[in-house]
Amino acid sequence: GRAPGPRHQRRLRNYLLDRRFQLKYSGFLVGIAVLLSVALGAVLWRTSTRLLAQSEELVALGSAVVAEGRKVSQVVEMNIVKDPEYGQDAELLAAFRAGDSQYTQQLEARQLELARQATALRAQHVTAAYVLAGALLVFVLFVALAGIVVTHKVAGPLFKMRRQILEVAEGRLQPGGRLRRGDELVEFFEVFEQMVARLRERQEQEVAALDACLEQLAPSLDDAALAPLRQVREQMRAALDR
Repeated sequence: GRAPGPRHQRRLRNYLLDRRFQLKYSGFLVGIAVLLSVALGAVLWRTSTRLLAQSEELVALGSAVVAEGRKVSQVVEMNIVKDPEYGQDAELLAAFRAGDSQYTQQLEARQLELARQATALRAQHVTAAYVLAGALLVFVLFVALAGIVVTHKVAGPLFKMRRQILEVAEGRLQPGGRLRRGDELVEFFEVFEQMVARLRERQEQEVAALDACLEQLAPSLDDAALAPLRQVREQMRAALDR
């Protein structure tokens, strides 16, 4: 195979050698990335929203439990006071009130903790939305840049071969140089270079054959008769030397 060529410096302005080709396929990759990002974002957002809704339901349920507990305590206390046997027992009433107060405080503490967790989860939900949107945007931009870089490695060889094809069409049969490291289509470019080299070799053989004919015809023909052949020979030689 061909030995690796010298390292060429890729500059930012040269990355869009074929804008139509590169932007077309980069846009295709970006479209896929956007669809995947939207689908992933929707799933994550739905899951986060569901967790937030469950947390708020727990807070509401805790509030209902605390309120119901207070009602039950009030009813029990009223029954104790109205009861003819226990209504005059101050120690029993005090013990009930102390136990009920401790239980109510525990319920309220748990309710406050649930409310704090719900508030934190709501804040995290909003933050996660911004982080998710930013991450997906960075991902799409990365895919776009990666698409341009990857297609550049294909567009570079195509650009070089297109230029050489135009030169061959004009009769210039000089080697077009080597590809940059990392370029694609290396084997295809080498085959193309071999074609140009064979065309050049064939034209050199034809120039040599013309030289031999001119040498044989020179003694028997004057310069005016040989002028068209010499002109063709010079044009073919000039194409090789350009």
